[in-house]
Amino acid sequence: MRRSLPLAQCVSATARRLRTDKRGVTTIEFALVAPVFLMVIVGCLDLGQMVYAKGVLDGAVEKAARDSSLETGDTSLADGMVKNTITKVLPNATVSSTRKSYFDFTNANKGEDLDDENGDGECSEDESFTDLNGNDRWDEDLGEDGNGGANDVIVYTVTVAYDPVFAVPLVPIDWSRREIESTAVKRNQPFALQDGSYTSQPGKC
Repeated sequence: MRRSLPLAQCVSATARRLRTDKRGVTTIEFALVAPVFLMVIVGCLDLGQMVYAKGVLDGAVEKAARDSSLETGDTSLADGMVKNTITKVLPNATVSSTRKSYFDFTNANKGEDLDDENGDGECSEDESFTDLNGNDRWDEDLGEDGNGGANDVIVYTVTVAYDPVFAVPLVPIDWSRREIESTAVKRNQPFALQDGSYTSQPGKC
């Protein structure tokens, strides 16, 4: 008659067999590693799409800014070229653009100096400023909307919003919408005399 082992010995023998049994280990390891590996791959694809789209956008914006700076330039045609170029890479993307004109490169994307005594970033009563364009008010940005005139410096900015093809799911980041932006600064062709100039007369808020 076969003798049965005591419970403690039986459990100990089973535990030893389980420690040395490697069947199914590969499946478990794959289940643990696969989600992370797939997220890394999808993240790389998403980043690659964004970098490539940014390069395409930069090239299109530079060309559009250059074309618009010529006397015969057509801003609508240039904007359409940028949109057509980027939508080949990012279908259904939303493309928006702005143009601001400045008298010179020195003051591009800049405002008038303000003696901001209370530090609120606003032109408060009795604070002084340098009125460069002579309009008797403080301008946070000296730029005027549009493509300006002869010899004006134009800051052309295009913003593209798109839904990423390779969005990473189940992460605490909003991957539903991405946005890239490109800016080009060009001086208009000197096809006429430049209008106006900047001064340095004092102003009062």
